[in-house]
Amino acid sequence: MQSRQRRCGFVLIAMSAAMLLMLALVGMAFDFGRIYIVRNEAQLFTDAAALAAARHLDGTAAGVERAREAAARLHNRWNLGSESFDSVQLMFSDDARSVSATADVNQVEITFLRAVGGPERFTVPARSVAASNPPRLVE
Repeated sequence: MQSRQRRCGFVLIAMSAAMLLMLALVGMAFDFGRIYIVRNEAQLFTDAAALAAARHLDGTAAGVERAREAAARLHNRWNLGSESFDSVQLMFSDDARSVSATADVNQVEITFLRAVGGPERFTVPARSVAASNPPRLVE
């Protein structure tokens, strides 16, 4: 009878440890999933901003201004539509024929990884480049 009671105690300890490990893995998956979603949203936005701006580039200062206005008109929401991109930078080439869009201050709040020593926030950068007349590669 004493052997059976010892086994029941071991099962309780083993199940408690397994449950703790499973909850830690679910929390980690949740945080990494949020980081992945924000990374995807930021990359989609910088892609759209670079393409919208490059469409208006013609090598003139007026083209650069039209490109800035086109990028500013984009729907710039992220974090599942709850926040807007604050510091999107457009950088134009010297000949005003290509543009680089960068959004590098997107910070995701970490929920579960913080409990095991992770950071409170995680920065998710994104960068895209587009040109008004890209070179064609020919064999």
